Amino acid sequence: MTSRACSALLVALWAGSGVAAAQSFEADVAPLLHASCLQCHGERTVTPLNLAGLGFDLADHGTFRTWERVYERLEKGEMPPAAAPRPEAALVETALGSLKRALVGANLASRGEQRTALRRLTRLEYSYTIQDLLGIDEEIANELSLTLPAEADSGGFDTVAAYQSMSPLHMRAYLAAADRALDVAIPVGPPPPVQSFEVQYAESETMYRNSLGEQSGAGIVLQLDDAYATFHAGASTYCCILHSESQGFEVFHPGRYRITVTAYPYQADTPVTLTMYRGRMSGLAASLDRLLGTWDLVGDAPRTVELTPFLHPGDLVSPSLADADAPPGDNAARYSRPGRNVRDYEGEGIALQTMTIDGPLFDTWPPASARQLLTGVEFDEDGEIRLTKDPYAHIVDIVAAFAPRAFRRPLREGELEAYAGLARPLLDAGRPFLDAARISLRAVLGAPPFLYHAGRPGSLDDFELATRLSYFLWRSMPDTELLDVAGEGGLSDPAVLAQEVDRMLDDPKTGRFVQDFAGQAYRLYELRATAPDPGLYPEYDDGLARAMASETELFLAELIAGDHGAGNLVDADFTFVNRRLAEHYGLAGIEGQEMRKAMLPADSPRGGLLTQASIHKITANGTTTSPIPRGNFVLTNLLGQPAPPPPPGIAGLEPDTRGTTTIREQLEAHRSNPVCANCHRTIDPPGFALESFDPIGGFRTAYRVSGGEVDRGDGRMTPAPYTEGLPVDPSGVTPDGDAFAEIQEYKELLGREVDQVARHLASSLLVFSTGAEIEFADRDTVERIVEQGRADGHPVRKMIHRVVQSDLFRSR
Repeated sequence: MTSRACSALLVALWAGSGVAAAQSFEADVAPLLHASCLQCHGERTVTPLNLAGLGFDLADHGTFRTWERVYERLEKGEMPPAAAPRPEAALVETALGSLKRALVGANLASRGEQRTALRRLTRLEYSYTIQDLLGIDEEIANELSLTLPAEADSGGFDTVAAYQSMSPLHMRAYLAAADRALDVAIPVGPPPPVQSFEVQYAESETMYRNSLGEQSGAGIVLQLDDAYATFHAGASTYCCILHSESQGFEVFHPGRYRITVTAYPYQADTPVTLTMYRGRMSGLAASLDRLLGTWDLVGDAPRTVELTPFLHPGDLVSPSLADADAPPGDNAARYSRPGRNVRDYEGEGIALQTMTIDGPLFDTWPPASARQLLTGVEFDEDGEIRLTKDPYAHIVDIVAAFAPRAFRRPLREGELEAYAGLARPLLDAGRPFLDAARISLRAVLGAPPFLYHAGRPGSLDDFELATRLSYFLWRSMPDTELLDVAGEGGLSDPAVLAQEVDRMLDDPKTGRFVQDFAGQAYRLYELRATAPDPGLYPEYDDGLARAMASETELFLAELIAGDHGAGNLVDADFTFVNRRLAEHYGLAGIEGQEMRKAMLPADSPRGGLLTQASIHKITANGTTTSPIPRGNFVLTNLLGQPAPPPPPGIAGLEPDTRGTTTIREQLEAHRSNPVCANCHRTIDPPGFALESFDPIGGFRTAYRVSGGEVDRGDGRMTPAPYTEGLPVDPSGVTPDGDAFAEIQEYKELLGREVDQVARHLASSLLVFSTGAEIEFADRDTVERIVEQGRADGHPVRKMIHRVVQSDLFRSR
């Protein structure tokens, strides 16, 4: 009997014997209820749960969820409470066994033969797929995906089919995106002219005018013999005279441009950072909204840096300064721009010498994307199409090569003619060949086999397995090698499947998985959702934010590459930093803006996911911190045991920004409500431990308090220096009664929960990869993965292998 037939038979048996199963379940659970449970959970119970009034019809969703929770509490030994008499072990064992069988059966019957519903590509998967399938630039593919409707915010992974939707709006957006993608992938005609532009800043008329004292905006730059110095940090409007458009360069054609900048430190005793931004004009000022790169300038020698961003018509690029120290002993200078006293300003800056821009850049013309898509078609020296046989025969060749890659499987009978045949009316009407070819290509890009992870219920065939595997680890379509293995039937062999997993994990495209998984599982996509108060946290900037995100992504990548244990999420003796982040963490000996692995000193509070600045940033509001969101992060995102939402009518806490009370003091009053206290005894301890870190991840012993505002000398107000407020108390007591004084002691206690950390990680990987939530019937698969990894400390790379080899991954 096939796997699919076995599954169907099992579902039918459960569905047909539902009454008998309920009777058996009731009979086996009743002795435990009467012996132990109903004393507290009966008709006159003061607890929220009344087991005497709970039915046994597991087809009812509410009843099922309640009995599922009862099973969890009994299995973990949380009920009866420690102070209550213990029931006989045999009663508990019988009740748990019967209840488990009933819950599994009801779960399988309710979902039918298919665990994962029909799932479409997410916006990110669409972006990477279009990039890999058509060979277009990553920047263009990402922009196209952003024109699609946003994914529903379900609080879970966007890969889960149950949260996805498809509407006429989606289809119009997909077809529009396909048209734009084909425009980019198949340009015809002569190549756009390459522009070459050079700015010698020392000879720039714009720079000269803005260095004169009598000009509006004077004092922005300082004239030197071979350069102009600037002292203004970040993407501010004061950079408006440094950017490419103010210097006379305009982008006419989209594409990659090679940009080089030569600069050196000015009046700098410490490293200063040269940054490069992309932006656009907004009124009379330049709006610089995207950081392209950061480089340290050290010593006296000029440094030349290079980057190749994608630029659109209307874009501009601008060098800028970051991480510069104010004049020594001049505390007010940190809060006011140099202004008209620029000639006397003694703070650190950078001296800009040259900027060159060349592009758009092309390796060949027409680009490789056009040659790959238009199979068998030739091009003349002017980039025009030249046919070598009957036009329709060319169309057939093009679809025959393109559609199997797009559908991620061989074409079925009639599909080649169906898609190629769409071009016939245009060819018969004398329309240009490219118009006819585009009709067929566009239809493929709008077809369900492209937009969906298709398949029938039951075990995945080799091509379906290749698709699931590639979208799991690469967030995109299978490559030629993986499709070839699938075509040979190799993925049905566990050893060959394991070889492909290792090959894919060693490929740079695994970085896509790391970034998306960290973005959703650990909420890294929320990093820029809030802007820290510049008065309280003046050290925060775009460069630091970029390093924060990179640390978490590189840390997760290292857990996979090095097959480190899942316990490293709780605590580790290494992390990833550059000079900027290392200084933020108080780590010595790190130079340069390149992220690298660094071993942590034994006395460092850092180590593990929970002490990374990215996590502190996303669990704070930019001004203050609260143990509640941070405690919830630990429970939900690390342990997979989220606290229930607050009851209706319970108001949230408003942090005291004046610094007259601590959040701990407010929580103590809040917890006096018995309804709140039960949840907060679980939420608050991890949140208290993380109070040692401020909203941007800096270690602290006292809270910062705003110093208000001061007049910076030109009638405008600017934040004054912050002051220290009340001391931080990072101590607490866990629900088990274990006390801790600070974050290191808390991590030692949390280390006892490494099995639960691994359990949640394995569950998350299964949900992320299969597109279906973990239900009761799936728990045994998760437990097998946990048990197999326990002896070795739950190595993460092996966990990924076990996920891929699992029955849940290999079936729909």
